[in-house]
Amino acid sequence: MREIVRNAGVYVAVVVVAFFFAIWIPQFRQPSNLLNVLDQSVEIAIVSVGMTMVILTEGIDLSVGSLAALAPFLGAWLITQHASGPFHSAVIGVLFCLAVGALVGLINGVAITRAYLPPFIATLGTMSIVRGLAYIVSHGTGITELPRGYTFLGHTLPGQVTVGVVLMLVLYAVSHLWLSRSATGRAIYAIGGNETAAHLSGLRVNRIKLGVYILCGVLAALSGLAETAMVGASVPDAGIDLELNSIAAVVIGGTSLSGGRGNLVGTLAGALLMRLIRNGLDLAGIDSNWQKVAIGAIIMGAVAFDEFQKRRGARL
Repeated sequence: MREIVRNAGVYVAVVVVAFFFAIWIPQFRQPSNLLNVLDQSVEIAIVSVGMTMVILTEGIDLSVGSLAALAPFLGAWLITQHASGPFHSAVIGVLFCLAVGALVGLINGVAITRAYLPPFIATLGTMSIVRGLAYIVSHGTGITELPRGYTFLGHTLPGQVTVGVVLMLVLYAVSHLWLSRSATGRAIYAIGGNETAAHLSGLRVNRIKLGVYILCGVLAALSGLAETAMVGASVPDAGIDLELNSIAAVVIGGTSLSGGRGNLVGTLAGALLMRLIRNGLDLAGIDSNWQKVAIGAIIMGAVAFDEFQKRRGARL
């Protein structure tokens, strides 16, 4: 609760930004547009759950964007290339997609915990490998004729809310409780706070970090399914800048890049804030390149504020 209160600034920012755009752009405050903002937030919000846990351990995962392209494509390829076989099932495709995410997460985790590569270098390598594989296996083209079940995250429920939005909210609620109440969740904070002390206290540091990277890979694949549902196709250039946007959402939400401090409530607010800004600037006709400038400035400001807080705490 102290962490949530400490990050009150991001919640205020969400309200202020929404209020500003609602006054400036009449279309922004239409219920259909607000539902659209929620739908657009699903992809970044889902992957940011895993990214939060990775950063809490003082790590980073740059491969999530590439994985969000490769995993859904392989799942779609499996079910569309076996139209009359046992693999022609949306459920099989979804499970295969998530398995690919888990495999890449496992590779990241092993490279970091067993080969002792720095997280930045390990995931930078897999980012390039996975993106290259996405273009190789797809030959640069997408798959458009997907079974309805494979795009289940885009299905609309009563009240015009999509399955993806409901899943996002449930995922955050469960993950927040797990991080804050479970022994493993507390261990994740302990590892980010002081890995040596966590190891000496008997925590299985490498096993926990390995699990965190596997989970991040699975959630990256799931976020790719969310984008596939939005566009109605699986394409190899999906997930572009997703790693940047997810890191931004986590940092804006108050999670420290030094690990050991942060919470998922702030991350969700950070993801919503970024989508509100993008949506408002889109409706205002602002060039997408200027939107990238704005997001970059927000990231720098959030990190600078985090460093200021750490320095002030050290002086006190």
